[in-house]
Amino acid sequence: MIHSRRTLAFALAALAAPSFSFAAPVQDATSLFNEAKTLLAQGDNDAALAKLQQVLAADPSQEEAYQLWVDTDTQVWLDLMVQGGEYQAIAKRLQERATLARQARRNDQDTINALCDTIKNSDDAVERRQAIDALAGNHGPFAVPRLARALRGDQANNDWRIRAMHTLQEMEVDVVPPLLEALNTEDAMQRRHLCMTLMNIGDTRAAATLEGVAATDSDGSVVQAAKRAAAACGSQGDAVALFLKDGDDYHFRRNTVLRAFDYSSVIWTWEGGDLQFHEVPRAIYNNEMAKKSYYAAMSLAPTSLDAAAGIARESTDIQAKLALLADNGVDVGDLADKAAIGELAVAAAGVAALDHALIWSVRQDDNATGARLCAALARQAHAPTPGLEAALDASDPSMRGEAAVALAHIAHHAGVAASPNVVAALTEAAGREVVRIAAVIDADADRTSALMGSLEAKGVLANHRGSGSQGLSMLMRIPGVDVILVGDRTGGNTTTDEVLTTLADTAGLNTIPVYLVTSDEELGDAYGDRVAGVVSDAGDISALDEVFGESLTGDRAVADALAARCAGALATLGAAGHTDVAGAANALASTLAFRNDGVTLPAMSALEIIGSTDHVGSLLTVLSNDERSDEARMAAADAIGAIASRSGAIAGLAADLAAVVESDSELGVRVAAARALGRTTMDAAERAALLQRVRIHVSE
Repeated sequence: MIHSRRTLAFALAALAAPSFSFAAPVQDATSLFNEAKTLLAQGDNDAALAKLQQVLAADPSQEEAYQLWVDTDTQVWLDLMVQGGEYQAIAKRLQERATLARQARRNDQDTINALCDTIKNSDDAVERRQAIDALAGNHGPFAVPRLARALRGDQANNDWRIRAMHTLQEMEVDVVPPLLEALNTEDAMQRRHLCMTLMNIGDTRAAATLEGVAATDSDGSVVQAAKRAAAACGSQGDAVALFLKDGDDYHFRRNTVLRAFDYSSVIWTWEGGDLQFHEVPRAIYNNEMAKKSYYAAMSLAPTSLDAAAGIARESTDIQAKLALLADNGVDVGDLADKAAIGELAVAAAGVAALDHALIWSVRQDDNATGARLCAALARQAHAPTPGLEAALDASDPSMRGEAAVALAHIAHHAGVAASPNVVAALTEAAGREVVRIAAVIDADADRTSALMGSLEAKGVLANHRGSGSQGLSMLMRIPGVDVILVGDRTGGNTTTDEVLTTLADTAGLNTIPVYLVTSDEELGDAYGDRVAGVVSDAGDISALDEVFGESLTGDRAVADALAARCAGALATLGAAGHTDVAGAANALASTLAFRNDGVTLPAMSALEIIGSTDHVGSLLTVLSNDERSDEARMAAADAIGAIASRSGAIAGLAADLAAVVESDSELGVRVAAARALGRTTMDAAERAALLQRVRIHVSE
């Protein structure tokens, strides 16, 4: 029999376990929920839905959500589920929060052992039931090591083995990850009993591992048990393909493998003949699980390019996410150092695997990961690759820029010319003004249309999705988002509350300001400090002015750094002389007035090589501005001097340079200007007069 991942009946039964003892819920959430129940009973569904939205907006804790489940008749929950649409989504969201209360697991082995002893030894069915509920509610996966040991072949007490299997089956999907790891045991009887337990749970996440056991186990009875269990979990019979699909699903956090209550704070492994756990931040849980799937695929198919590519992709992502967490002030302990060892996997995977992963990223619009893979290929590839060429033509500008930098680096080290497409992409990224980006998640089409128009009128690049799940998926792929606007109804099966919670829990997204879009004043007040503000009129987005006025941080700073590296790559290619980069000169000159030194310094280095008289005016503006850095002013002078030496006489240039030479600027700036002046065309009398004016008597 194939069971659902989490049936409503089981959730209600488990949540009603008497072993829980939580504090009383906040009155506001409870009273709002009671009002919603009354309105539903009266048939006023729209008003009831508004109250239910406010319940979630009030952000009830996991314990409070649990108490709502306990205090509400089962029929009410069934009514909400039958209503469908947003009623069902809200009911599921509250269910998830209540379930998460049970996932606040405690590795209290003394209590776990006492409860297991009750299940093992008690003849009282009610007492055993209470112990099972307590294990499920308070300890979950941490009870698996003790229960799994009861399934070993050397366990003489067959009644205890049966009770342990029944307990694990009653705990359902929470125990699946450690049970899958326990299949690494050398005890054949334990493996067979684990397969039988997983068969009765019926979790689709177990299909790949069970197929792997069926394909490789040396014990015939285990093979048969694994085949039956895999079929019960929905397997189609190809373990490698299943593992690869799981890896991709985990990478993109698809709900086939990761719903809100599927997340964990630990990763389970089999070490020293028993289950062990290792704590991980939520932000990289999906990557760790994906990496586990790819390594499992590789163990079955050692030459699988997909498996190697997956390992490289996840290792790259884990490093980047942990670095981001650390930058945001999160204490990641020694995890960053451990993740850095993942660079070994990235390097060992090889160019073909990295490039394969990059092609995935291009096809799936996984821009953030794709950009990082481009950087990895720049260090390892010795020639242009299909993935880099595909990334050069990607829709996302950051991926195009990173691919161009990588291809320029490869061309320079090979001593050959970079292609015109590379030069064009470098030019685009170096000269691009970093625009503001907004993401809109809203199911209201008319409101969205007005909102997008308001954003575009301010020069903001707006991206929209009509459902919460699609919006969250979009945000995982678009770097550089400055603000997120979430509607009071997000469509699909995802609530506004779930979107906001996911954003708050996701590294890289939890620092982006989030605004609620609603005309319901009470709902806006209910969300309170969970959002940065409320946009009540799609035609008036003045509330966002403060966001768009801030300096570049986070992904915006990353985009600025990319522009700097693209300008530097153009300078390097120009200096090498193999590549015609003259067409980039105007774009580089356009950066001088508004970009920081990180961009303008390499831009002026390139202009020193490819600039013309058309660019002297922009360079003189930098040189003459005493508010610019001395380094920038000296670079401008050097570029002017190089252009002058190539172009001959330039009207008025000598006077402009002389003014800087005779100014009270720092000596280095004046010397650079004099050096440029020395390269200009001047008659002997003019030069003699200048020398007299800058004469210094050292002895005075």
